[in-house]
Amino acid sequence: MNESEVYGVLGLDSNADPEDVKTAFRYLSKKYHPDRSGTQETSRRFVRVVKAYKVLNGEARKDRLLRNPVRDRISSLIAEDDIFSLGSLVVTSGDPEIRRYAARRLGFSGKKASYVFLRQALSDKNEAVIEAAVRSIADLSVFQSSGEIAALFARTSPRVRKAILDAAEATGENLFRSSLEYAVSSGGPDGIRARRILFESSALGRAGA
Repeated sequence: MNESEVYGVLGLDSNADPEDVKTAFRYLSKKYHPDRSGTQETSRRFVRVVKAYKVLNGEARKDRLLRNPVRDRISSLIAEDDIFSLGSLVVTSGDPEIRRYAARRLGFSGKKASYVFLRQALSDKNEAVIEAAVRSIADLSVFQSSGEIAALFARTSPRVRKAILDAAEATGENLFRSSLEYAVSSGGPDGIRARRILFESSALGRAGA
């Protein structure tokens, strides 16, 4: 696993600090724990989450030991990580970094009600906010977003399409099937990658049957 893959597995930016890493690991390790579903696909994702956490947790670089300044600013705006406070920041903050960070934190809340705010973030003017919302929706397994994500994929920039494919590959969530099928029908590099993701997910499904 290279550095970008390690962060991608946890759905974090490369500037994530140890607290971000712990938060992502706690949520994703519970979500994919073999005792929860017992399928081959979730077991494989659990192993990848554990490996990614060990790599990032074992790093002692000084830049990762510093606190995240965006989180520090958010902490001064809300009393705790409740979805309504975070959602308010996603919708109303004038700072795109705060909107992005709050959207990503919603993905670790475990509350599908967060989709009310994440859905609005899918229309944000800042692509980094949209990317965070897509990954958070995937981590929360909000299947009702399937059509909206597919519509976003059809109209958005190459950067956001890549983020959607990254989230589909990292999480294996079925909510991306429509987006992947659209990408395949459109052809090009995205279509080739989408076909591979669909094939791998169906192969794992057959193996686990």
